[in-house]
Amino acid sequence: MKTPVVACDDYTLYLEDYNGFEFIHCDCRRWTNEVRKRMSEDLVKIQTGDLYAIHEIEDTKHAKFLKLFGFNFLEDFVGADSKARQTYVRRA
Repeated sequence: MKTPVVACDDYTLYLEDYNGFEFIHCDCRRWTNEVRKRMSEDLVKIQTGDLYAIHEIEDTKHAKFLKLFGFNFLEDFVGADSKARQTYVRRA
């Protein structure tokens, strides 16, 4: 279950534990340099260990987002829906 850990007008960050791995989710409603800076600061505050993110391969905007916040490719996988995806990690 996703749990909101940071909520503001511009974005919400959620954490979700899945089999001992902490996944992060983000709903971004507005994007500016100031929002990016605040989100980066919030990410540092909430990260207590490695953070994982699932990436839809065709989503180039999300790929740039992951790279911007220090996530690195970990592995390819196929979801329960038979769709190829990728896992990224941001090490603590």
